[in-house]
Amino acid sequence: MSDIQQPPKVVKNWSKPWRNPFVIFWILILVTVLAVNFFMVSMAIVTAPGFVNDNPYKHGANYEKILASRKAQALLGWQLSIAWPEVKVNTPVTLTLQAKDKEGAALAVEGIELYAYRPADVKDDFVLKFSPTDHVGVYTAQLTVPKHGNWDWIAEAHIGTDKSSIAGDLFVGDVVK
Repeated sequence: MSDIQQPPKVVKNWSKPWRNPFVIFWILILVTVLAVNFFMVSMAIVTAPGFVNDNPYKHGANYEKILASRKAQALLGWQLSIAWPEVKVNTPVTLTLQAKDKEGAALAVEGIELYAYRPADVKDDFVLKFSPTDHVGVYTAQLTVPKHGNWDWIAEAHIGTDKSSIAGDLFVGDVVK
C-alpha cells in the first residue's frame, strides 16, 4: 500500500456565535448602519433650522443675492444683542435690544423686527416690532409667547436698505401654578 496519508478533515465548530464569521459580518453591518444613521440625524439637527419656506425654488434661485447681502451685512459691522429674560407661556416679558455700530457707539435704526418661528408648527410663527426708548440704540418690545417648547428667532434691524440680523433659539417653559 501507499504511504500517503490523507490530511485530517478540518471541522469548523460554529457552536460559539461570536467566533462565527457570519455573525460577525451581520454585527458589523448593523453597527455601520447605526453609525451612519446617528451621523445623519446629528447633521440634520445641527444644520437645519427647521424654518418653512413657502417657495423653496425662488429662495434657491436668489441664493447669490442672499450671499451678497450677508457679505454687505458683515461689512457694516453692526452689533445687535438681546437681553433674554426667562420666558413662560402666555406671560408677558420685556425684551431689550441694543444696537451698536462697528466702533461700538450706539446706533439709531429705523426699525427692528423679531421673527419667531416654531419648528413644530408654522401656524404659530409671529413677528414682533421693537420700539425706541429714551436712550439711543436701545429698543424694547413686549413679548408674549402662546405655546411652550422650542422656538427659533431672528431679529433684524435696518436703516434704509442696510440691514443686519442676529438669530438664536429659545425655550419657553410652562407657567408654574
